[in-house]
Amino acid sequence: MIALGAPLAIASSQGDYAVEPFGDVASLAVAVASLRDPFVIADERVWKRYADAFAPFASAPRYVLAATEAEKTLAGVERALLALQAAGGDKRTTVVAIGGGITQDVATLAAHLWYRGVPYVYVPTTLLAMADSCIGAKCAVNLGAFKNQLGTFASPQRVLLCERFADTLADDDVRSGYGEIVKLAIVESAAAFAAVRDDVTAGGFRGPALAAHVRMSLETKRRIIELDEHERDVRRILNYGHTFGHALEAVTNNAVPHGIAVAWGLDVANFVAWRRGLLARAVYDEVHAFVAERFAFRSAGAYDAASLISAMRRDKKASAGSVALILAHALGDVRVVPAPLDAQLRPADAAALRLVGLQGSEVPLNLTTTNAPHETSPHTASLAGNG
Repeated sequence: MIALGAPLAIASSQGDYAVEPFGDVASLAVAVASLRDPFVIADERVWKRYADAFAPFASAPRYVLAATEAEKTLAGVERALLALQAAGGDKRTTVVAIGGGITQDVATLAAHLWYRGVPYVYVPTTLLAMADSCIGAKCAVNLGAFKNQLGTFASPQRVLLCERFADTLADDDVRSGYGEIVKLAIVESAAAFAAVRDDVTAGGFRGPALAAHVRMSLETKRRIIELDEHERDVRRILNYGHTFGHALEAVTNNAVPHGIAVAWGLDVANFVAWRRGLLARAVYDEVHAFVAERFAFRSAGAYDAASLISAMRRDKKASAGSVALILAHALGDVRVVPAPLDAQLRPADAAALRLVGLQGSEVPLNLTTTNAPHETSPHTASLAGNG
């Protein structure tokens, strides 16, 4: 558990809040039932599985959605708002989001727009959400084929967390959650990465250290978002693995789960950092070995460097032909490195990037930085010194 009885306080310019731990779903449901005028927006799979446990607030008006990328759109937000309108919601309404990141994004944006903003409470039910997205105040929806291009910052009033939800997640969903945990561990320190790697190697993704890893991830993210809530500087390092990962999600039509794409993406970022002389080969090899063993994923479709780079151009972090690559310089030292897409991430024959078994084996991908100059100028943002 996340230190039962010890909430994790989060400072926010929009109002401080806390991650409040619960030992079981039943006690969490009682807390939801006590909220003022709740309107529940829930993942249909979660609602079906936990309907009995949710009995204390079963009489509250609710909107149950299919938590798919197709629903994570302005049209999906509109459907949630129309349900809220039909239920007689007003300025006193408290929106309650129950589900993973997609449900969180739709509900958060709906709450932000309803009557110019009403409180929302989040109940994360995926490991991705418990260990990462439940704090930080960001929400975003997709536009066309591209992820997270529309959104805002809106802090929750409360986060109600019960790790027992993870007991009923599919194995790939737990593995996906660990993609973000690994990312945050690398951001934190060499010791944090070693702890995650060793614990997963010894006990698997459902081992006894899961609760400690959730807590470590949230504490790492808290430290960063309290420095830079609105992602103007150091918070951008939390996008480590996401530039390449989002591109992979786009070209595979989201066939690769988000956290697994992030794990693949940080491996690619480490490869680029090594090729540019920024990351020691031994560190690249250390992380790559773990990612390749634990996060391999078979993709049904084909893709190439050109399609990945095209998707990267539409990434929300891209601007004027450049993308803000987030590159590790060491474990515990992750920095923002602006990179011209054509000059430094073009298809070439000089090297092949090893992907982590995405099509059943290591796949040659002609993506290289062979001709790129080494980065010597100061970087825009970093959080070093934790290794």
